[in-house]
Parts: sequence; structure tokens; C-alpha cells
Amino acid sequence: MINSPSKMTDLNDAMSSPYFRVKLIALVHFVFLSNAMLGTWSHSGFLFYNILFMVSLFWTLHCKESKEAIETALVIDACSIILDLISLVVFFHYMNGWAVVFTIINMIIRPLTVMLLYREYTNRGGAAIPTSSVFPTSQQRSYQDIDRTTQPVPSNNTQPGQNVAVIF
Repeated sequence: MINSPSKMTDLNDAMSSPYFRVKLIALVHFVFLSNAMLGTWSHSGFLFYNILFMVSLFWTLHCKESKEAIETALVIDACSIILDLISLVVFFHYMNGWAVVFTIINMIIRPLTVMLLYREYTNRGGAAIPTSSVFPTSQQRSYQDIDRTTQPVPSNNTQPGQNVAVIF
């Protein structure tokens, strides 16, 4: 077989693809989280925020152009670094060795995945620092308010009796 340089460029293109990065992040965290949850510990908070993180990653994969989806995954992943540390310290005695090892490995991988998710966020057109969900924007958004009914403004040349009839 002849090794063609096109196969190498295809692999490089796949590695630089933003969708491949998010898929890789989802796969790696899925493997490590599923093994970390095999432990004998009764901490449902760990399960809760990691399920939210996996759902946000799947949302990111589904909505390929959404900045909000990747921003949600990024914020949950960044917060999970501290939450993993707290969970590990508080529930260390209830966990078996298998769960401890995979929780530590997953916690070590999180800063790398935060950087990759941030790169994906900026590639999708996000701001330098993701603040759109925390702070309201100063830009005026145009929307149609369907709750308010607008009444026509009466012209000055009509009789007062006709204005009342227009309202009803």
C-alpha cells in the first residue's frame, strides 16, 4: 500500500474541524463520567451537574451555529472543575478506587476541554468573554409585542362622536 499525503491531510482537517472537537469532548467526558459514576457513593449532585453538562454538549452538537449552546456547555464545564473538587473531597470516603481514579482524570481533563469549548465559542462568533447570558445587552432588539393592541390614532378632522365609535 502506498501512503498518500491526502489521508494525512484528511486527518488534520478532521482534527481542526470544530464539530470533531465537540464530538471528541463529548466522547471523552462520557467515558470518564460513566466510569466515575460506577462508584459506590450516594452523591446525586455529581450526577446532576454532569448530566446537565452532557445534555449541553449534545445541544451544542445539534445546534451547530448556536452561540448559546456552546456558551452553556462552557460555563457548566468551567463550574464543574470546582464542583468536582468539592465532590471528591467531601465524598472521598464513600467512593471506591475505580470511581476516584476516573473522577480525578475527568477533573484533570476539564481545563483542556474548557479551552477547546472556548475556542469553539469564539469560532461561532461569541464575544471575547461570554457575558451575554449573565448581563443584558445594551443593544435595542426589534420585536413585535403581541400583548399590546394598538389603536389607530384619530385624525384631527373627525367629529368627537366618530372617535368613540372607532374605539368600539
